Amino acid sequence: METKHWSKYNRLFNHGERYFLYNSLSNSFGELDKDSYLTISRFINNGNLEVLGKTLYEQLVKMKALVRNDQDEMNKIKYLTLLKRNNNEGLILTINPTLACNFACSYCFEKQHQNIFMSDAIENKIVNFISQHENAKLLNVTWFGGEPLLAFNRIVSLTRKMQALGLKYKAGMITNGYLLTEDIAKQLSSLSIDSVQITIDGMASLHDSRRCLKSGQPTFETIIHNIEVLKALNPEIKLSVRVNVDNTNDKDFIELYKFFIEKHYHNFTLSLSFVKDLSGCHPCDTMYDREQQARFIMKLRRKYNLDFSLIYPQADRYECAIRNKNAVVIGPEGELYKCWNDVGDKDRVIGNIEGKITNESLLLRYLVAADPLEDSKCQECLLFPVCGGGCPFSRIQKAYEEKSVNVCPLIKDHFEEFLLTHALCKQYDLQHKTNK
Repeated sequence: METKHWSKYNRLFNHGERYFLYNSLSNSFGELDKDSYLTISRFINNGNLEVLGKTLYEQLVKMKALVRNDQDEMNKIKYLTLLKRNNNEGLILTINPTLACNFACSYCFEKQHQNIFMSDAIENKIVNFISQHENAKLLNVTWFGGEPLLAFNRIVSLTRKMQALGLKYKAGMITNGYLLTEDIAKQLSSLSIDSVQITIDGMASLHDSRRCLKSGQPTFETIIHNIEVLKALNPEIKLSVRVNVDNTNDKDFIELYKFFIEKHYHNFTLSLSFVKDLSGCHPCDTMYDREQQARFIMKLRRKYNLDFSLIYPQADRYECAIRNKNAVVIGPEGELYKCWNDVGDKDRVIGNIEGKITNESLLLRYLVAADPLEDSKCQECLLFPVCGGGCPFSRIQKAYEEKSVNVCPLIKDHFEEFLLTHALCKQYDLQHKTNK
């Protein structure tokens, strides 16, 4: 047997008479028989590989529970992360054609929407900005706002110019859905928009109490009608309905889930998010704390068998694109930001579309500061190989702005409980499929 040692990125645990092993280097999780569990425990205590036997040894090597050197594995993670950060072939733009919005959401991070719309001059400067990135082969655009559909004509005209640049082009849109009419839905494919995210916060009465028009008029029925039209005309477009949950609408989540399941939409997901105080200073009484978030997720998994990425680590290590210098948020006046949480805040502008950097300090923070690759606590954490280190926006708030934010994933606080819940539900899924 080649000399290997027990990785620090393993977790061996039992729950009663059930035995489990998780490894974050491979994101592998398996149930063991009692003999294997006891054999591995003996090896951990005495370090003698011979006690494992050939078969178990090879299985543990395959799942990276046994490695030659944890640091070598860490170096690989660092290399792949830095490779993504320094990739010049992709240009990742979030474009805000307007900061105006037709909604008055109670928890909106944009406290006061500015009635600003992009001009023809800024549109042309954006095209020039893209053209200057000579190494770019892929252009990925997210339309954002405000409400981007208030400036749909701008989306059309700018898209046509970007499509003509000869780059591989794709786009997505984050919209409240109220203005997503049949006429607009018919044009999305020609605009290379292959994904749409719409927020719905519950069934009609609850949603309308949280996400109404500025006039106070309801929005739920119009949004649902628009979704029906969108999926009828463009079933291939990925639709994500996001639900922002706090303790005022949590009970409506499952009702909304059942509502959409009955629709049998193709390329559809219902995604769970929690209302957050992005400033880190003024949490409100209705927000879930981390413990409440964890309990809510496990309830959905155990009682309703709903699966969310929060309960099990992602297969691919994800780090926010703002660490890449080619990822930028463009405001309607040509101002540049690194994070869309900053949109509309003049103090968070890093430069302009003509290439001038006006806030180098903030730009460098987003690119390299509060880096999990240099954080000794992160590197010693069991979940580091599958965790991107948390949101860079939050990491910078914590490191430089003295904001009380927890950047770690929920599973860290409830690791064994989350994985056990995952295992039990997977077992149920398998048994249910077998009995059909």
